[in-house]
Amino acid sequence: MLMKHRIRDQGCDRRGGMSHQGTAARRGRAGKSRRRQDTREDNMNLKKNASGHSRHIYTAIAGLALGLSVTGAQAQTLRFAVGLPETSYNHDAAVAFAEAVEANSDLKVQVYAMSLLSLNEMSGGVRDGLADIGFTLFPYFPAEYSELNLPANLALLAISGTEAKWPGPAMIGASMEYIMLHCEDCQTQLKGLNAVYLNGGASVEYGLVCNKPVQALDDLKGLKVRTGAADLGRFVEYFGGTRVALSGNEIYDALSTGNVDCSANQGENLTGLRYIEVADHFTNMMPGSMFAGIGNANMNRDAWASLTEDQRRAVLNAAAKQPIVSWIIGKERNLDGVKQFRDAGKNVYEVTDEDKLRIAEFVAQDLDVVREQFKKEYGLQNVDEKIEVITGLIEKWKGLTNQVDTMEVEPFAQLYIDEIMSKVDVTTYGIDG
Repeated sequence: MLMKHRIRDQGCDRRGGMSHQGTAARRGRAGKSRRRQDTREDNMNLKKNASGHSRHIYTAIAGLALGLSVTGAQAQTLRFAVGLPETSYNHDAAVAFAEAVEANSDLKVQVYAMSLLSLNEMSGGVRDGLADIGFTLFPYFPAEYSELNLPANLALLAISGTEAKWPGPAMIGASMEYIMLHCEDCQTQLKGLNAVYLNGGASVEYGLVCNKPVQALDDLKGLKVRTGAADLGRFVEYFGGTRVALSGNEIYDALSTGNVDCSANQGENLTGLRYIEVADHFTNMMPGSMFAGIGNANMNRDAWASLTEDQRRAVLNAAAKQPIVSWIIGKERNLDGVKQFRDAGKNVYEVTDEDKLRIAEFVAQDLDVVREQFKKEYGLQNVDEKIEVITGLIEKWKGLTNQVDTMEVEPFAQLYIDEIMSKVDVTTYGIDG
């Protein structure tokens, strides 16, 4: 059932890198980040004490910690678990979220890199209150987040059909609007996980790093291509290649030895993971898909309910900023990686207009695969109707983001606030009646 939400009338890379805000801003964030580590030992002890006990004890301990935070004399402090090192741009984005919350409310936010919860622990840790907020990758939990994984599996639509100047920001907006304003089944699923969805996310578009030239789709025939996502694997096979399953830390050696001919990857990894040493060719934006199964800030439902309406509004507005900070830093690193690759005398190819049309044809027929998967494997209801809504929202957000002229945080964040966050009723959203 699609959601008719109550509306209120009011306004997975791990390297270092600089944000668009410059070195001084980065140093300021780093200082705050270090200060946010002060309670690491206490939270590690909390996590240790919870292990081996029943979920009831686990939840009670976390609930006590939350209660102390809420009722203490000092400002309420929210614990944000990222599950990635401080060099990750997702950590930078979490710090930007924390700073925005603190600047516009009396709340405090402590950001933890890897000390509080790992990525695999994130869903359960947020559910049980070990963290108040957590960076959650929905594909890590395919059954639990099946409703939220549906729009993530349609990310190829952002690079087909109507041209998108900013495919990532368009997909972020479409996913957030769908989940927060149009998908009652998403909200029911989140309630069962004791979580509140605050925002989405998207990686930078993928290309092909190869030890053989791939200047056109026909060049994929007979090649062995490492892919990490199901849709990318189907893409390779559709155009005559063979998909190869390898872990991320095996790609370098596989390219070096010829065990694979190509790997679907982001341009930043050409230098960050040193593929520049073992590959001579990069085909930019082939196929141009992105990873969009991201909850940059899923929040514990009890922690959310403990906030005032003004605090919830401040958190939502900060959540509008976080995913675009992450995307812009990733995009800058991507552009730099491709530039360094080209400057080293390597070959960089761009997708032709003819091949863009062929990629769009693949995307159109791949919808049937996604549709059947979510019906049969995950048991989703009204899948056809949901896909129609998501498709329409992706087109809408292409149009909205195409009006943005510069790759800066504020124009995109303001779009997310105007079109999504301002329409969320903070008196009811994520609140159990």
